[in-house]
Amino acid sequence: MNLRQAQLRRLVENSFPEIQNFHEKVTVRYEKLENAKSFWSEIYLAHLKVNDGGEESVPETVFIKVPRISENVLRCEDEEAVDELQNVLVYYSKKENLFYKHFQYGTIPNFPFPKVYFTEDVKEEGTGGIVAENLSDKVYAVEHIPGLNHEQVLRLMEALAGFHSHLIQRKDKSYVESFVEGAHGRETYAPGMQKMMFEEALTLENVSPGIFGDKKRIQGIKWAFDYEKKNKATKQAISEIPGIICHADLNVTNMLWKKDSATHEIGAIIDYQMLFIGSIAFDIIRVLTLGLSREVRKEKTKSYLEYYHKTLSELFHGSDPFSLDQLNSQYYLIYPFASNFTLFGIAMYIKMYSDGTLGSPEFKEANCVELVDRANGIVKDIEALEKNFI
Repeated sequence: MNLRQAQLRRLVENSFPEIQNFHEKVTVRYEKLENAKSFWSEIYLAHLKVNDGGEESVPETVFIKVPRISENVLRCEDEEAVDELQNVLVYYSKKENLFYKHFQYGTIPNFPFPKVYFTEDVKEEGTGGIVAENLSDKVYAVEHIPGLNHEQVLRLMEALAGFHSHLIQRKDKSYVESFVEGAHGRETYAPGMQKMMFEEALTLENVSPGIFGDKKRIQGIKWAFDYEKKNKATKQAISEIPGIICHADLNVTNMLWKKDSATHEIGAIIDYQMLFIGSIAFDIIRVLTLGLSREVRKEKTKSYLEYYHKTLSELFHGSDPFSLDQLNSQYYLIYPFASNFTLFGIAMYIKMYSDGTLGSPEFKEANCVELVDRANGIVKDIEALEKNFI
């Protein structure tokens, strides 16, 4: 038995502590799932079957997530960047596990996440992982292109309003110590991360010289990747509305939608490795900039912010915890520093669509053109905000 097999066996056994001598009573078959969209983990499905004569009750399958830098990331980064990413993997795993320990399944309004049976932090080779319910027969994920539809964005605004209302009203604020930048000896958006994101975003100048390269437009917004400016904006945001956890990676692969739902209900929001304490606007910006075309985002941002605020107000029975003007203020305060991560992601997705990792070959060129256009809209917005930060 190799280290990975021993790890999977241990994770599953610890998920059902009420069953003594688990592997004598339950036969388990492991299936590795190939997922080109996974950046930070290997994914397995464990098929469970109670042996003849057994009276134990277990689900037919469980989902196992093992922390690991994926090949998708490794082939996009240089050796120095990969070393840094591997160094933060333990930190990311710890944060995701802490989320499931701080927040009980089914307790946050409008904000569903998977039922988790067991979590184990990464300590050394052959350790770490999460065992959760398998939702694959009940949910689906959309593609980056075309992205989210109108009803899905509304459901996400409801989800974020529900999560934020829960955090604001929660008396126990001990979770803040788990997710504030610098906890556990690291930061999600540390200087090294800012540098890596800028260097990746800079590749857009070569991908589309006519839009970005000729005028060196990515170099012109390097300030949006500035560590000190980012920290100053975040500090101001959380001084106004404290204790807000940002998912920070709300791209379309981390939103699972219920199959056959006429109202586009969210089945689960997943992947909590990049959590940090930040602005109420961060995840909203992430959803809108990465999940929508430039034209739709420009046309509907105002109405989506209003819908989020209306939903939040209803969860507080009409007594707003903050005004719509405060929400708009935080949106523009934090926009450059939330969108720098989107630009980083778009640059990587363009590589993945170009080499066939994502999408259908016949739509490769059109998909890349659309991603470049989304990036162009983001860069224009950041350029327009420069006077507020320089």
